[in-house]
Amino acid sequence: MFGDPQSFFRTIAEKSHLKEGEKGVERIVVEIYRYQNQKMTNKELSRNVRIPVPVLSAVRGELLGVGFLKTKSILSPAAIEWIHKKLGLKYSSEFFQDFISDSTFSISKRYIDFFKPVIDYLNLRPHPEYKYDQSRSTSESVIKRALLMLKNGDVEGKRIAILGDDDGVSLALAFLKCAKDIFVIDIDSRVLEFINSFAREKNLTNVLNTHLWDIRNTFPKRWRHRFDTFETDPPYTVAGFKLFVNQALNLLDPIKGGSGYISFGVKSPHDTWVCQQHLLEAGFSIEEFIHGFNRYHGASILGNTSNLYVISSVPQKLRLYETKHPKTAIYTFDEKKTKDLPTIGYQIIAEFYGVNSTFLKEPEPLTNVLKQGIEKSQLHMEEIFVKEYSPHGLSIIAILVESHCHLHTWPEWDYLSLDIFVCEASEKAEKLFQYLLKEINPMDYHKFQFFRGRPPVLE
Repeated sequence: MFGDPQSFFRTIAEKSHLKEGEKGVERIVVEIYRYQNQKMTNKELSRNVRIPVPVLSAVRGELLGVGFLKTKSILSPAAIEWIHKKLGLKYSSEFFQDFISDSTFSISKRYIDFFKPVIDYLNLRPHPEYKYDQSRSTSESVIKRALLMLKNGDVEGKRIAILGDDDGVSLALAFLKCAKDIFVIDIDSRVLEFINSFAREKNLTNVLNTHLWDIRNTFPKRWRHRFDTFETDPPYTVAGFKLFVNQALNLLDPIKGGSGYISFGVKSPHDTWVCQQHLLEAGFSIEEFIHGFNRYHGASILGNTSNLYVISSVPQKLRLYETKHPKTAIYTFDEKKTKDLPTIGYQIIAEFYGVNSTFLKEPEPLTNVLKQGIEKSQLHMEEIFVKEYSPHGLSIIAILVESHCHLHTWPEWDYLSLDIFVCEASEKAEKLFQYLLKEINPMDYHKFQFFRGRPPVLE
């Protein structure tokens, strides 16, 4: 009767001139549904959905006009049926009456009892891998995150992406049995197997899915723009915060927009400003900042707590980030590891295809080419070693003052592999590579280059 939710909400928003758009209409509908057995004044509803009374009254009028409401506070039977089918709403206001979403750590016993199967399973979480900044949230913190997301209307009928889930928030969200899809992306296969085992045991594999992925790499196109909500507890660095936010943006629907929940530890005033500025520039508004929302086992570097950002994207401002492997450390382990480490050198690894097989069998011509290339590149050779294999194939290893150059050949495949490493300017390594490329003259080649040690920042 009312059609697709996105189109229906957009139409109501346009007719009532609601600046919050379709998301604002959805919030109003959710609150009316939850309080359908109670009479809510415009002022009470306005306070809950954070929309001014005059505009809220206009939205209610439009909903009355299309038969969605019987009265200002009572949904029509057709609307209730549509809400169950299209929005997947399940929980009424009574479910949330004992929930306090501020930084108070304790939660009501009724939620402990409700989530007991989840809490019992959380005790089986893999031991934290500190190189990934993993620190287990307490079970209460996990439950609080799930309850807050549910209360805000970001779980029921939603597609949820979780970027890193060593805490196990996906278990609590799936246990609510009202999300459309929960997709967990993590670099740690132990974490994913733990989540998958819970899904199998509780018959939740239809909604709870996982994928092994390094978030520093670009996401597949099939993941993009699919999700309504994201949740993450990123590495405890500014670079990690920015990267995870950027990747989350690529997952959200850029037209409809979405919501996000970011747990992040206390940082200096400047670093906090940088993180918040990044959120704003990316097209997010900060709806809530709850100090000390999460508590952890261990995580002394965080003071055993972290804050929670509740954010909402502004669709027309939403930016999409093409994420590449970052040149800066995103994990605190990496920051410490590279803090005082300089750039050690520059390395080129290459593969030459379609090389004359006779050239690859004879050590003298290839050795002479390498020597000439080293000299022309103003590098300095200490020693050179040649190894001939049976029935054919060569390894030529030149030890340089600056480091080394290796050539290895497979004549039967017309193939040569090359490794150049220098501790001076990268230009010398590039010059040597170009000389060898010209003299060896392959039909095709692949080239890879790396800075070793601490990568320099390249603007």
